[in-house]
Amino acid sequence: MNEETQLVVMTNGQVTTTSREVAQVFGREHRDVLKAIDNLTKDLDEGVRNFSQAPMFTEETYVHSQNHQEYRQVRMNKDGFTLLAMGFTGSKATQFKLRYIQAFNEMEETLRSQPALPTNPLDQIVLLAQGTTQLSKEVGKLKNKVDELDGNQVLNSARYEYISKAVSAKVREYANVNNLNYKKVNGELRRDLNRQINEVAGVKIRRDLRDKDFDTVTQLISIWTPAAATIYQLKQMELEV
Repeated sequence: MNEETQLVVMTNGQVTTTSREVAQVFGREHRDVLKAIDNLTKDLDEGVRNFSQAPMFTEETYVHSQNHQEYRQVRMNKDGFTLLAMGFTGSKATQFKLRYIQAFNEMEETLRSQPALPTNPLDQIVLLAQGTTQLSKEVGKLKNKVDELDGNQVLNSARYEYISKAVSAKVREYANVNNLNYKKVNGELRRDLNRQINEVAGVKIRRDLRDKDFDTVTQLISIWTPAAATIYQLKQMELEV
């Protein structure tokens, strides 16, 4: 038996297999399996055929992968398979039957462990609303993560250049307003402003500024004044001959 064969699948809420799968697993001709099913269904009356509250055998077709022709196959649930497999004998057949029964049981256990869906229309609407709300929350979380990733990107060259020019303009403005020698105080003022920028952005050097820092930094530049220690240093420089 091919270990990769999927013995059972879910069909319309119940666990099923097909006559083709059974023929492949048990090493029998498909036409012989179909004949065995026909003989079984011929002997069953309507009540026995549906005793499991679902048809044990259901007629359907499949398309052959090579000639693309449509052929008959029969789908069966666990009860139908059990009835059919009674006629298969031999040690290998017993092993295959046990494998099938295990597969049916595992799939059914999976179904039982899943929460039942409500049948009441109002309850279905409530469940749908809850699902929509949860989906919105998950989408919101995902968006926040994306925004966080985007915000942590290092400033692009255009924004970095904008901040550099803003720093230069602000330093020159302060020097002019306070009648300071721009060339003389330029370096000290720049160090002070850059130090404050790095502090509010939580970085060591201005090159490490992130995209999310841009608005904060530009606002800081617009209202910046030197620290008291820097102003004292500037006064000392003015006194120097």
